[in-house]
Amino acid sequence: MKPISFLLVDDNSAALRELSDILRYLGHKDVQGAGGASEAWAMLRIKAFDCIISAWNMPEMSGLALLKVVRNDDKYINLPFFLTHSGFTKPKVIDAGRAGVTCLIIKPYHTETIKKKIDGMSETASLSVPTELQLSFAEGMNLLETEDYENALKVFEKLLEEGESAEVYYNIGYIKTAKGEYGEAIQAFRKATQLDSLFAKAYEGMGRAYKALGRTKEAEACLNQAAEIYLSSEKEEDAEGVLNEILEVNPDTINVYNTLGVLYRKKGDFQTALKQYQKALRIHPDEPNIHYNIGRLHMDMKNLEAAKFHFKKALAYDPGFEEAREVLDAIELGTL
Repeated sequence: MKPISFLLVDDNSAALRELSDILRYLGHKDVQGAGGASEAWAMLRIKAFDCIISAWNMPEMSGLALLKVVRNDDKYINLPFFLTHSGFTKPKVIDAGRAGVTCLIIKPYHTETIKKKIDGMSETASLSVPTELQLSFAEGMNLLETEDYENALKVFEKLLEEGESAEVYYNIGYIKTAKGEYGEAIQAFRKATQLDSLFAKAYEGMGRAYKALGRTKEAEACLNQAAEIYLSSEKEEDAEGVLNEILEVNPDTINVYNTLGVLYRKKGDFQTALKQYQKALRIHPDEPNIHYNIGRLHMDMKNLEAAKFHFKKALAYDPGFEEAREVLDAIELGTL
């Protein structure tokens, strides 16, 4: 992925430094700061940046005014431009949308929020005037980020009158969970997954709502679904977090230990992978798939004798386990 260069604009040096630190923590090395809109405009004329993140409130020229100046130059019509503020009102959201803002960021900054905004930069960038629905959704998200759940809920419920959306149902589920209304949260999350069967975060939310109700079986099933989607999307860190959460619900879940073993093996952390497989084996010592996975792990660790032991165990418990037989034969023939 091509490195992204950032121009940060804020007259508040502490806020500027905080945002710069977050971006560098996220792996972005080319980050430069400007103490005001005029300085930023001058820097932009010298260097081509990939993204501008500007505070709204600044003396002399606001971030909104800078946005309008940038958009008036054809060279920067597609340049991602983020505005930051401690509290966006609906009029501000509308003004920013009409000026061609890419996305809005609430202060104080949160690393995960910044990451999501940057990761979705190419998807959210829009140079046309946002529709009323887009503006309403942005307003709801800003209310949600400031934990104004009652007003956020009104916005999202109003949006449903215009048509169903998995993202809107997810946000309603999130709000209902925050308010302790777990039954209604589950209904909203379920609607989200019906509209988007690969919506991992909706399965996560549903699992946590079931967990809060003490319905551990349903919680485990939903969280497992989320973990599988994350793994299939190669989002190992998200999967790891969900899998460890499942263990809090049910410490004797064999599939979780086995899946964690697979995950750590893929990451190259062989010792941690082995510990997870061994935990699974203590619960079900006669499960052939676990022995097979341990055998494959020992092959990665160049320990062929231990690998052979576990492949033989897998075949002892399941004589028809062809993959285990093929690998064992290859080891004994010296072709591996």
